[in-house]
Order: sequence, then structure tokens, then C-alpha cells
Amino acid sequence: MKKELLLASALTASFGLAGVAEAASATFSGNHRVGMISSDTNAGADAANTTTQVSSFSVSLSETTDSGIVISSGFDMAEESGAGSGTQDPSGLTLTFTSGAKLDLVEAGSAYASQLAAVPGESGEQGVGGSTTLSAPEGLDYADANDTLGFEFHTAADAFGVDGLKASVSASFNGDAPSTGSGASSSAAVGSSFSVGASYVTTAGDTTVTIGGGLMQAEAVGSLVTVDKQSTAIAATAATGNLTLGVGYAMGDDFGNIDAAATAAYLKDVSVTTMGAKYVSGDMTFSIGAKSGSAKDQVQGAAQSTFSDTYNSMGASVDYVVASGVTATIGFTDVAREEGGNDQVENTAHSGSSWYIGANISF
Repeated sequence: MKKELLLASALTASFGLAGVAEAASATFSGNHRVGMISSDTNAGADAANTTTQVSSFSVSLSETTDSGIVISSGFDMAEESGAGSGTQDPSGLTLTFTSGAKLDLVEAGSAYASQLAAVPGESGEQGVGGSTTLSAPEGLDYADANDTLGFEFHTAADAFGVDGLKASVSASFNGDAPSTGSGASSSAAVGSSFSVGASYVTTAGDTTVTIGGGLMQAEAVGSLVTVDKQSTAIAATAATGNLTLGVGYAMGDDFGNIDAAATAAYLKDVSVTTMGAKYVSGDMTFSIGAKSGSAKDQVQGAAQSTFSDTYNSMGASVDYVVASGVTATIGFTDVAREEGGNDQVENTAHSGSSWYIGANISF
């Protein structure tokens, strides 16, 4: 449950500061997940059992101008992906117009991923960790990256007079990296980028169908990186009553992988497929999902790998709403990774199965 905060008005009243503007409205939300994970790799060692504690806490700020435009931003005081780091992650700025259109500024994201339909998959914290030498992507948004200096524009619903259509366009603008001197770097970062995306929702009888996808094109900033990032992704879901089915596919090239010697590498012939199903029965949600990814990695100036790195996973989970804001989860995932190069063999240390049991408390 979100709590409304009134900021600075008490100070204004206490000190009698006439003419001081009132503070913007603020809300906060977050969650805390606690559980146990058991993972057993194919390397032959005994299963590893551990606990997991992951939290997030976010503050959202917004205010409406006299013309009706909503100006919003926010920041994370704790992040799931950065648990324990103690870092703060501020957001960019969003303008929401009276028409329903939105403009994201600074760290805006990309249209390539924002319009993808959400393919169901298993929930939980389980998993078998990967390796920096294994490059096969695991999700449709593998190429989703932009410099923070950029924007994304989202149309209002029913764009261009078409019922159920939404579209977006985004771009970012980083400079070129020096090829020599102290500023030169083999590490790849996103320079300029451009992407477009669209989604369409329609109803056929009792079934709601959602189709979404996008195109991504980006240049690299890095003295040893001369390739571009480009990707195409599409996903679709069909929801009938309590059942939702989904499938997605992405393909293209990527950059940014750095080996132990800090040598720039890039990915060619990337392919990702996801599929899944979700069924809701009262307070219980049953989910299953499968992912398959492959890519050939190549170090700048070296021969491309003969075989692809591959990633395949299958999983299932059950979520049960114990009370308002409290959900118990049991999840299972089985992962198989193969490493390419001049041959293709299973990476047993990063393949195997994993269980999770825990609870999520949200507010």
C-alpha cells in the first residue's frame, strides 16, 4: 500500500515563509523478499544451500502544472539488483501530457523493449549462475541499452486513430571515444542509439491478444569496438479468462562483452526464444516458462567462433497470496549452458537445477 507524503509544508507553516512554493507530492513503495535457495550444478559437487534477502524501496515524485501537464521523477533508496550496495539510483524526468502521451528525459530507456508483450515465466529467486565467458543471452531485451543522455516518446492510447495501438520512439546521444591517449578504452559503451516500438491489443471473443515489438540500432563508444548493436524483437500473449499464454523471439548482433584481458568482443547471430503460460486460480498463480538463446562471440581482430554459446532453461512456480501484500512462492528452474568456440561442450559448473521457497512482502 502506497503512503502519501506531504513534504516541506510543515516547514513553510512553522517559519512563516510567505511565497515559498509547496512541495511536490511524493509516494513510496517497495518490497522485501526472504527465502531459501538450493542449487545443484552438473559439475558433480554437492548441492549448495543458501538464504536470500532482497529489498527495494522507491520514492516517486510528481506535480501537475496549471496546464495539466504532469511532471514526475523519483529515486530508489534500495534496489533489488544492488542489494547491500548502499547506492541510490535516481530516475530521469517524465512529462505526461493531457492527451495521455509521455516524454521521458534523461536515462529514458528504449522503445525497442518498452513495447514488448510480457511473456509469462516462473517466479522466484532460484537459478544457476552464469559465467563471463558464456555470451548466449537469456531474454528478449538483451540489446536494450542506451546512454543516459536521451529521450523516449510514448504516444497516447489508440495512436494514429487505431484502437488498441501504442507506439514509441527513443534516441540517445553520446560522443565518440578517443582512439589513442588516456581516454582510449577497449570497453564498449553505447554511444548514439535509435529505436522504435509498437504494441497492439485486440479482443477476439473472450480472448485478449497483445502483440508488441521493436527495432534497435546503436553505435559503440570504445577505441577497439567498431561494430554496431542492432536487434529486432517481437512478443505476443493471449489471455482467456484466468489463462495467459505467450511467446517471443529476438535476433541481431550485440557488443559489450569484455574478457579477462579487457579485450573488446561482440556477439553475432544472436537468437532468443521465450515461451510461457500462467493460470490464476483464486489466491494461487501457476506459471511455467522456457527460454533458449544462442550467439557466436568474437574478439575484435580474431576469427569468429565456429560454434555458438547456448542457453536453455525450463522452470515452474506457484505463488500463493497469504495475506494482503504477502505472497509465498515455490519455484524451480533447470538450466543448461554450452560454450562455443572451436567446439561445443556443456559448461557443467554453470548448468544444473535450482529450487526456491520464500515470501515476498510488498507495500
